[in-house]
Amino acid sequence: MQCPSSCPSTVGVSDLSPVPRYESLFKAGDLEGARREALKAHEQNASDWRAMLTLSRLALVDGDEARAESLLLGVTRAGAGEQRETRLVSAALHTRRGEWAQALDLYLALVAEPSPPTEAFFGLGYVRVEQGDADAAHPSLAHAVALEPRVALHHFQLARVLFLLDRLEEAFAHLEQSLHLDPWHAPSYLVFARALEAGGELEAAEDLLRQGQKAVPDDVGLLKALADVRLARGNVRGAVSAAEARVRVEPEGVAALGHLARLRVTERRFREALELCDQLEARGMSTGLSRSVEALVFEAQEPPDVERAIAAWREAVRLSPDDWMPAWRLGLLLLRQVEGGPPEAAVPARDLLAEAHHRAPHRPEPVLSLARVEARLGERAPARDRLASLLRHPALEPEWRAQAEALLTELAPR
Repeated sequence: MQCPSSCPSTVGVSDLSPVPRYESLFKAGDLEGARREALKAHEQNASDWRAMLTLSRLALVDGDEARAESLLLGVTRAGAGEQRETRLVSAALHTRRGEWAQALDLYLALVAEPSPPTEAFFGLGYVRVEQGDADAAHPSLAHAVALEPRVALHHFQLARVLFLLDRLEEAFAHLEQSLHLDPWHAPSYLVFARALEAGGELEAAEDLLRQGQKAVPDDVGLLKALADVRLARGNVRGAVSAAEARVRVEPEGVAALGHLARLRVTERRFREALELCDQLEARGMSTGLSRSVEALVFEAQEPPDVERAIAAWREAVRLSPDDWMPAWRLGLLLLRQVEGGPPEAAVPARDLLAEAHHRAPHRPEPVLSLARVEARLGERAPARDRLASLLRHPALEPEWRAQAEALLTELAPR
């Protein structure tokens, strides 16, 4: 959190008193220096509320919410609970915890005061956008940028809101300014790259992510995004290289290992994919992704190990309750096992495909698969309704639209 230009003075001391060194260091970004100085001041005077407040700010930076709250209580006991800076840190703590109502009340009160600090406008805008109200967030964040235009984070958050408001040109301009002011701000690269990807500019997205990865070489988010965009461009080897770099940064990272295992399957390096999954299982850290990788490997074997694939898919469905893919893949696998059998043999597959559709109502794959199974079971009317609903989505890709229209024609009443 940024310290505004005017920090509160010590209780009972003139506003002209010098700013403590730890506050100056915090504002300058020297967090460790601020920590040393604030700890020293607190050791010398346990009632130094300004030192406690700086330490509370640092605890928030560290992600230690319990310590931040404890220090804030100390500030209150020292008689400075109503100081502007105290309320700002308290609002930041509520924000960190997702306690939007409490944070909003504090920020609204702060911006209503004479000469409110920039940090209050920034915090108010941030809370508004996290509550899903980009329209209300925009003026607060724009005001924060106007007050302190040299702060990269202000431009970054304003860009996020502008993207939500579909004001893309302005959003890109603020992201560019954010990166100009802070070339090491990984989230700016990520948001910028995702926007380029959404516009189909994959090459530009990759170039930007490579630039970000050079500036912040050990950022795992950038490495994952770089792997994903390279894979989308068909560069499997490049995607694997980025995923391997991510694993080197966090060799014990569950998500990193699972991501690399999935790419090993794409490379058809099945043994290495299973070895990575075995590492996770040995540590009791199997995930829906790692179990999905196992299932894909078992299906790809010659001959396929259907029994182990089914077991792995079932675990993937259980471990990733929000992911539609494992339920869909398992449903398709079960369908293949009962081809040529009686229609009722497809009921277990139908239930799994219905679960995949429930998890991702707008994905076309589960809808098409489920409609085909329902037709096989004689449930033609529900299948037609499902396809008609899918076709009403204006953003449906031409390939899926053509398949849905063909199947709907096939299921038309005779």
